[in-house]
Amino acid sequence: MASSSSLRPRNDNSNIDIAEHDEECTAMASSSLPSRLTYTSFGFVTAEFYEAGLIHYLELYKAVLNGDWESALKLLTDDPQSLSAPIGTDDSPVLHIAVELGEASMGFVEKLVEFMPSDKLDLLDSDGATALFNAVRAGNIKSAQLLVNKKSDLPNICNYGKLVPLHSALRQAWIRTSAQTLMVGFHDVALYLVERYPHLATCHFNYAHYDDDADDSDEALTPLTVLAKRPWAFPSGSRFNLCQLIIYHC
Repeated sequence: MASSSSLRPRNDNSNIDIAEHDEECTAMASSSLPSRLTYTSFGFVTAEFYEAGLIHYLELYKAVLNGDWESALKLLTDDPQSLSAPIGTDDSPVLHIAVELGEASMGFVEKLVEFMPSDKLDLLDSDGATALFNAVRAGNIKSAQLLVNKKSDLPNICNYGKLVPLHSALRQAWIRTSAQTLMVGFHDVALYLVERYPHLATCHFNYAHYDDDADDSDEALTPLTVLAKRPWAFPSGSRFNLCQLIIYHC
């Protein structure tokens, strides 16, 4: 980084002029990309975010996350190209991000879908997936219905893996089913599902989504971890009365 735009090292105890500091930050933002962080009006962001060309769309990205439709509408109106721009780190357009936030963002999604022309509803992310894939993966049924009602051919559009949204829906359903069978103790059913669909043995799912007693709502667990959290699932980890001990011994 050029010396004219370099910030003072932390061990420099000299007085820092605030105006000069701001100039240095501005110069750093417009200079070559730092190895880790880049300064923007929102503060420092990761190099990956900068490299993806997303700095220009930070305000729009923030509006989507906050469900701020008024700000988003102004940004989309001022720059129509931002509607199809890859503003997410996986090249996701604004609609993909909005539907993935779940039903809490439905008000924003409804206005966005109404605002968007139907030929923009099939925009793709880096996986070649439409926003319908994101809605399905997030379990956002209302958004999925909204998208299909406006563009009826969305369910037939494949991603780069030659899969349609229905495949994602079925996969999520099998994952939920296998998780629920473990939660309630139907281990024979869970075993059958894993034998038929081996990938379920290593899939991750939100434990708290299926268990009200879960401590961490963001904890994604594998089936093996779920079993480990339930000692009663294994006779050797349970306390039996005399009759139960006799039966287990037999």
